[in-house]
Amino acid sequence: MAQEPSQEYIHVAYTMSRPYRWSAGKYLSKLYKEMRDSKKLVTNRCPKCKELLWPPQMVCGRCKVRAGDDWVELSDKGTVAGYTYLVYPLWDPHAGKRVGEDHPYATILLDDGMYMVSRLEEQDKEKLKVGMRVQAVWREEGRGRGLDEDILYFRTIEQ
Repeated sequence: MAQEPSQEYIHVAYTMSRPYRWSAGKYLSKLYKEMRDSKKLVTNRCPKCKELLWPPQMVCGRCKVRAGDDWVELSDKGTVAGYTYLVYPLWDPHAGKRVGEDHPYATILLDDGMYMVSRLEEQDKEKLKVGMRVQAVWREEGRGRGLDEDILYFRTIEQ
């Protein structure tokens, strides 16, 4: 019996740019621009029930009416409602490096009643506690990107 000839594959690698743009929408874009340019958290208010919508939204989830352009500046201070931290380091076997954050993540109840998830500066497990007061630490001037990453972390403040 004749042996089948083996197939040889030719591999050609090339790089191709894929430019694209996407929009966060009118309301979320307003929040990101304020974070980047003014270091402020803003949200809109429902014209019917007068509740603050976080994050800013086009339609009130309670009333099902179109949210207005009644913008409100929120405080960047709050209280830790809960937190989590990495107990042991995770390693990415493909990259050969540690995966995960050095900063614990927390759910923060802002002074205006909105909940936000962000990193905490405090890394000592003994000092972390629910109920501690924190304030946002923003990226330095001119370094903002117009994303929620403009807040580096929340720092513990005196009560």
